[in-house]
Amino acid sequence: IFFDEIDSLAARRGLEVGTRVTEQVLNQLLAEMDGIEDLTNIIVIGATNRPDMLDPALLRPGRFDRILLVNVSDKKGRLEILKIHTKNMPLAKDVNLDKIAEETDGYVGADIENLAREAAMLALRENMETKEVKKKYFDEAMKKVKASVGKGDIEKYKKVEENYLKSAKAALSPQAGYLG
Repeated sequence: IFFDEIDSLAARRGLEVGTRVTEQVLNQLLAEMDGIEDLTNIIVIGATNRPDMLDPALLRPGRFDRILLVNVSDKKGRLEILKIHTKNMPLAKDVNLDKIAEETDGYVGADIENLAREAAMLALRENMETKEVKKKYFDEAMKKVKASVGKGDIEKYKKVEENYLKSAKAALSPQAGYLG
């Protein structure tokens, strides 16, 4: 079972003013994950770009047993993503994808896709008959399409991962009464 944007279902309790719908959904989700009967061949996966918004109860061992930080791509990865999103795009000789990959630190795949699309749209807006996308369009597109992940975000995600690992180790220690 895959929950995309799980933070919308499992936000920290006590933050919502007014109705308690989110808390009720979270409580039901926790109850189902704790379940009375053993379920075999069922894997629950949640994805979020806001781990700081998740209720701590959801991150306790036995519910989500692993946290994986899918980091932003390095230069090599960004270059490969650029190649994918420009493979059918007629690029001018002045376009250096390696240089663009270098300049797009913090860009995720969706940002790079948006950057390539925006560059193509800028070229077409200037001339519907254009036969190639020039460097100037990528430069202009970079002014509009910004990285969606900053260095502070990455540090915040790493901290959530470290805290989870610490609490998981503490819960599994013999002193905690759990011998697994």
